[in-house]
Amino acid sequence: MGKERQRVRPSALERLRAEIGAADRFITWVTWGCAAGMVLWSMLNATPYVRAHVAKGWEDTAFVLPLVVDAAFVGALRADEIASRHGVKAGPWPVLLRLFTGASSVFLNIGHSAEKGDVTGVLQHLVAPGLLVLLAEAGPAWRRNLAAKLTAAERAAELEEDRQAERARQEAERARRQRQEDEDRQAEKDREEQERQRLERLQDEARTRRQRQEDEQRAAELEETRETARAARALEARRLDLEEKRLTATVPPPPAAPVRAMPAAMPAAAPGVTAGQSQITHGTSAHVAPRVAAPQPTAPRPVPAAVAASHPAPGRVTARVDEDQEQPPTAPKPPAGPVKDWELPGLPTDVRPGVAPIMLTDEQSHIRIRYGLDQGWSQRRIGEFAGRSATTVNKVAKGATSSV
Repeated sequence: MGKERQRVRPSALERLRAEIGAADRFITWVTWGCAAGMVLWSMLNATPYVRAHVAKGWEDTAFVLPLVVDAAFVGALRADEIASRHGVKAGPWPVLLRLFTGASSVFLNIGHSAEKGDVTGVLQHLVAPGLLVLLAEAGPAWRRNLAAKLTAAERAAELEEDRQAERARQEAERARRQRQEDEDRQAEKDREEQERQRLERLQDEARTRRQRQEDEQRAAELEETRETARAARALEARRLDLEEKRLTATVPPPPAAPVRAMPAAMPAAAPGVTAGQSQITHGTSAHVAPRVAAPQPTAPRPVPAAVAASHPAPGRVTARVDEDQEQPPTAPKPPAGPVKDWELPGLPTDVRPGVAPIMLTDEQSHIRIRYGLDQGWSQRRIGEFAGRSATTVNKVAKGATSSV
């Protein structure tokens, strides 16, 4: 089944135009019909009247006068019809033309009956031209009124269209403003979202940077702890090595020489107490032995039995030795290896020369760090000298620079 066509309902203006057009056509048809009948009737009635009053020999031209009068009357009707359609008024001349042509047609139609005194004939011949004259006056009036009505309706329709156009324009403007406001709000939301994301990104970066700094600081502290533990282990290993070398050092036996016993043996010095001077007779002169400080007692490491058996402890004696046979005691050799910075000669007393870094306090370590910086040493060397990591050395260097 096909779709039924939907009829569009015509508007009021279109219906008015259609009705006015139909009325105009009807008025035109009635006017021209009456005009045709009147012309025919007028020629039939007026021609004999004119023929009776025309000069002899001109009787055949009697139809011309009624024809001319009716033609002029019809022309006036047509011109007035056209003018009335457009609402135009041409002034008094068209009215005068219609009245004169109408009166002439009436005269030619009733003249014959009027001469005879036939009242009925006069009235009878007055009907057709009278109807045409009245129709000629009524038709333009109707057309002008209908044209005015149509013009008013069209003007009202135009005003309504203008109002609708203005309303549509206002609606479009309102919709445009609403759309612009929505776009502005959306753009503002987008900017706020971008700003929020940027702030979150900056916070994440700051958090990551802080975490990295904390990790680096933690790693530096761990490295410093490891360096301190490594230095302590190295110092302990060196101390144990020196102690083992001291305990296992070989003491050479005294050379064979005549020994003269002293009248009385001097008592042995207590540990940690300076031994008294012993007089050694060398030839005829007596020499006084220098006072030496006894080493502090330390917890000796256990010595193997074989080493103890092969190195018996010599007894403390006072002997007179010949000059040619006197030999100085053999001193233990220093341990092999490079000399440490804290064992260098010429160090100031505030840096605690001869003291291993593990035995230093924080203040003493900082003093050693500043001393190393003044000497222009590398951070690694200063760290070993002070028993601290390179990070601590760098911090002390920065603090010294900022204070300057």
